[in-house]
Amino acid sequence: MKAKYESLHERLEVLQVSLKSLFRFAIALILVTSIVIGSFTSGAEAALFSRKSDGLSTKEIQTLVNAGLTGDYIADTTDTIKTLREAINLPENAENRAAVKTAARYKINAYVSRYRADHDKGGLYSYTTMSTALNTLAGYYNGSMKRAVPAKTRDRLLQEFDRAETALAQGR
Repeated sequence: MKAKYESLHERLEVLQVSLKSLFRFAIALILVTSIVIGSFTSGAEAALFSRKSDGLSTKEIQTLVNAGLTGDYIADTTDTIKTLREAINLPENAENRAAVKTAARYKINAYVSRYRADHDKGGLYSYTTMSTALNTLAGYYNGSMKRAVPAKTRDRLLQEFDRAETALAQGR
């Protein structure tokens, strides 16, 4: 009986060593795959972080990071709406589709980062409407950049953009 348990114990130890080596291999494979996939960036992201032969000026870097936002809430909101309308109305087969959508994502991130913490703007109807629209569009872009925005979502976004522009004109 004791020999039977010793044999079983030895087999379990061998199995444990085998599983450890299998898990190590799987983890190494996942790391290598993520490094290889992560090294391929889109053209817009590569342009953002690439160096020119003469280098980027501080103003150029700031413009790239801020996605063209100036700090003037009304102008920034109007410009963001214009950029996003262009992105969601883009035809399915447009050549500049990836660049426009990437620019839209940068614009969404910059707009939300700039005005989310501003309590004066956060309570405005135009900001809450924009926030809803931006969250919808960002959620869609994070899920799929390959397909066009569905018609129902596009119509709702355009309606929210119109509401935000109306609220801006009224000072709300």
